[in-house]
Amino acid sequence: MNFNETESQFAALAERLPQLVWSTRADGYHDYFNRRWYDFTGLTVDQSLGRGWRSAVHPEDLPRVNERWRAALAAGDTYEVEYRIKSAAGHFCWVLSRGIPHRNDAGEIARWFGTCTIIDAQKKAEQSRRVLEDQYRLALDAAKLGTWRLEADSGTISWDEGSCALFDLPADGLMSMPLEEALERIHPDDRENVRANMAAAMAPGSSGIYEVECRTILEDGSMRWTRSNGRVFFADDGIESRIAGLSGVISDITDKRSAEEAQELLTRELTHRVKNLFAIANGMVSMTARTARDTKEMATALRGRLSALSRAHELVQPVAVSAPGARVGLDELIEAVLAPYTQDDGGKVQAEGPSVSVGANTTTSLALVLHELATNAAKYGCLSSPEGHLTIRWTETNTAVDMVWRETGGPRIEAVPTFEGFGSQLAQRSVAGQLGGSIVREWRPEGLCIRMVLPIDRLSL
Repeated sequence: MNFNETESQFAALAERLPQLVWSTRADGYHDYFNRRWYDFTGLTVDQSLGRGWRSAVHPEDLPRVNERWRAALAAGDTYEVEYRIKSAAGHFCWVLSRGIPHRNDAGEIARWFGTCTIIDAQKKAEQSRRVLEDQYRLALDAAKLGTWRLEADSGTISWDEGSCALFDLPADGLMSMPLEEALERIHPDDRENVRANMAAAMAPGSSGIYEVECRTILEDGSMRWTRSNGRVFFADDGIESRIAGLSGVISDITDKRSAEEAQELLTRELTHRVKNLFAIANGMVSMTARTARDTKEMATALRGRLSALSRAHELVQPVAVSAPGARVGLDELIEAVLAPYTQDDGGKVQAEGPSVSVGANTTTSLALVLHELATNAAKYGCLSSPEGHLTIRWTETNTAVDMVWRETGGPRIEAVPTFEGFGSQLAQRSVAGQLGGSIVREWRPEGLCIRMVLPIDRLSL
């Protein structure tokens, strides 16, 4: 079959193809387009031949098209490029253009044959997918969520960059590791619960929903609370669908858990404080009754003590409602908290030490500690007895305030108490936590002696 016959057969085939078909001479001069090309672009034969066809190419794509075509001609190799061409209706449409060289018996390129396949629908679908992926990633980033996927068959779990960030792991794209290795990063007390929830979600007949909150251990040994939500996904082996694993999202809920714990502590504190109010009021009535000469004097003294107690409780309100930057002297704070027990000015309470300023952020915590100590002293210690005496002395160094609370004259202490009430726990937690200091109790027979060391930098906040 000679070359002319080959061209005739090519032309007959090209006119029946749905693609836009083109052909060039060996030097790349376009000398043939099928009818589909002319119908689609609206160009005439004269407008298309040679370099004319390039007028249909989108201006932004033309440099890339020219570069690829020159490279293909120079190398004598396959030509392939995606670009937009203008239709007869005036809108641009994506096409995939492919061309191959046809060589003669001597191995020389005799012609180029090519097609332009319309891929506009695929490109628009791809663009929509990218937009959705971008929106999905923006939503995950805004919510500070990461994604994960557990493959049941391989026993591996993969995390995206967002999930890796929660675990302080370096990641570029997707990171995978064996499930058992990942579980080693879960706090030992939470590990079995995570396993059980995974197994329950993937069990036949289950809801397929996975939800769990657990503590994760970071590389530096610190701990972070995370919440994972997911559901099962399925694989089709040709016979039936089966559960292939779990996939979902993970978030950092450390702040949420801390807020919940703080709220729980506050609730317990408020409950405890209400109970103490009744105990203190009852003690005040007893103390006032022992010293008052008549009911009028008793009512006056009791009213004064209750008012002082109210002022003390104002000092232990949450910092959020305190005046910004407010400060109070340590001696003023002690006086306000202990005022309910010094109304008779009988010298039962003595407090002395250098001038120390207490900041707004620590006034609440320290007042609460002093209030709890005074409450216990009024219920069980020196302030519960007419002969009781309380001395509070403090000294100051460059770094800390050293305070000693010493009770005498109250009920004799026969042994160290075996039960620690919530008030004592609260005082311990406030000193060690919010105030960053230490508190030590010494149960002497003549009365309780407490030493508190409070850092200056925390006390002044």
